[in-house]
Amino acid sequence: MNKLNKFLYFFLPMMIFVGCADLDLQPTNMIGEDAVKNDPKLVEAFLTKIYHNTRWEPNDHVGQRDGAKINWKHWRFIDFITGGEGTAMAPWQESIKSSTEVPNASGARTSLNYWAYGNIRSANEIIQILAEATFDPETVKIQTAEAKFMRAFMYLEMAKRYGGVPLELVPKQLDATYDELYTPRSTLQETYEQIFADCDAAIADLPGSAMSGKATKWAAHALKSRAALYAARIAKYHPQSADGLTSIPAGLAGGYYTMSHASASAIIDSGKHPLHTGGGTYQKTYSEVLTKKGNSEMIFVTEYDLGLGKTHMHGYFNMPDGFKSGWGSNTHIYESSVEKFEYKDGTPGNKNRGLFNNKTFFDIEEVVYKKDPRYLAKAWTPEEVYAGRSVWFHDNTIGASNPNVKGRGGDVAPRRAPTRNRNRGGRLAQHRIPLDGSYEFIPYNNDESDYVVFRTGEMYLNAAEAAFEIGKPVRAKQMLNAIRARVGMPAKQQATLANIKNERFCELYGENHRIWDLKTWRDAEAELHMAPKWGVKWFRRASDGLYKARRWRWNFSQNTAFLPKMYWLPIGTAKIADNPSLVENPGY
Repeated sequence: MNKLNKFLYFFLPMMIFVGCADLDLQPTNMIGEDAVKNDPKLVEAFLTKIYHNTRWEPNDHVGQRDGAKINWKHWRFIDFITGGEGTAMAPWQESIKSSTEVPNASGARTSLNYWAYGNIRSANEIIQILAEATFDPETVKIQTAEAKFMRAFMYLEMAKRYGGVPLELVPKQLDATYDELYTPRSTLQETYEQIFADCDAAIADLPGSAMSGKATKWAAHALKSRAALYAARIAKYHPQSADGLTSIPAGLAGGYYTMSHASASAIIDSGKHPLHTGGGTYQKTYSEVLTKKGNSEMIFVTEYDLGLGKTHMHGYFNMPDGFKSGWGSNTHIYESSVEKFEYKDGTPGNKNRGLFNNKTFFDIEEVVYKKDPRYLAKAWTPEEVYAGRSVWFHDNTIGASNPNVKGRGGDVAPRRAPTRNRNRGGRLAQHRIPLDGSYEFIPYNNDESDYVVFRTGEMYLNAAEAAFEIGKPVRAKQMLNAIRARVGMPAKQQATLANIKNERFCELYGENHRIWDLKTWRDAEAELHMAPKWGVKWFRRASDGLYKARRWRWNFSQNTAFLPKMYWLPIGTAKIADNPSLVENPGY
């Protein structure tokens, strides 16, 4: 058990006692502050609690079923669906509701919110304790840096939702004044500057390598690169607000782009986290980026391990009908997403749209399997071979069944595909499911794939966009084409903002980036507001295995609004009641 998770078993039950008055009798279930100052293992326990309570994966959630708590980890796909990448199979699911309901003055849906002050206060407490620690100074520096890294991450998660937020950097005392207790919102610029300051402290003092699941200087660089890119976009593309709570002065954009490029380049140039290669095929290589534990590209992950009892349900809900042990076939892909992926020769991803007329028969090898390998690695597609068998999607068979015409897996086609594969979009999300067949009939809550918080592929794209924005087109093209070369896609002759944006979509598809890219670019209205949602119905001809297809509108979630106010979530009446110093965002 040489992983971060081992601390959960031994140290999480401990409670750290901070700031209590002296008493003759000390509680037996608490640990005194002085003891923590003298023992790095107790600090490690405290830090582990903060790691554990930080919501690294936006879909982490404990829900309710029949009045009892149930772990819905990695099922809801909130960012995936609110970002218009696809949808779930039923309109009652939380992810659909979060994408269709317009937030109001009472606040956004709980699944969209992130108000992390409880955990931030824990980070502040351990930073304060470490300032007076008596053990090895080098260990003190590293542990302080870890706490600041986590604090920066939590502030970024709030800043990208609400704009400027209250900055709490020291623990609040019970006898604090009104002004100290009810902290007002800082400007968005001030919020980002605090994130950068914590990142810089973490970069300076964190080690270059650590056990999986713990922060390193490269994770801090990755966080800084992402945060600076968001800040630069907001400064360049968002209108100015009178109070600065939802805007950043436009003149700061160039400096923030330069900052993002510098941190991304530090990771790339260090050689410590090269792009993952060597999977045997481009499709398998790219799949392994998210599924092969400990691969070189993983900068920072939330680690899962079945043997340690820390798992989730991502694979359980995303295995297709015919290969699932329970729910499955849950997350469907929009045709608009499919068409953003080019073909392997670099031709447009929508070039075959005219074939989807319910008349023309075509070979799926040409229409489906000559797509960008990243699409094939992240989507279940008609007749994909998994565990030696074909995944079927066809709505019906044309003509009499012909057992001599096999599927791509060498098996006989059913008259109709299993119901849950054909009742929605005609394709399903596959990402984070290894291609080796090991997830066939995966049991409930037995998925142990790590969640990748930061990886090198994102850093190449950050560097490409930032370089483009600060007038370095050669560097931008170099970064863009490096990420394409990894999966065998032809080089672009020039880097434009449009093809950089599309490359981010393809490379980071389904990894909880899209909605935040659209919001920080201020593209969400154009991309999401009342956008039509298309799926595909497939029909297979028995005599030769050719297909015809038709595009069709979804039967739910048709009218998804994205209003200008929705670039920022409401603070909400409940939070304002708790802290009257808070100012609500415009439009709510």
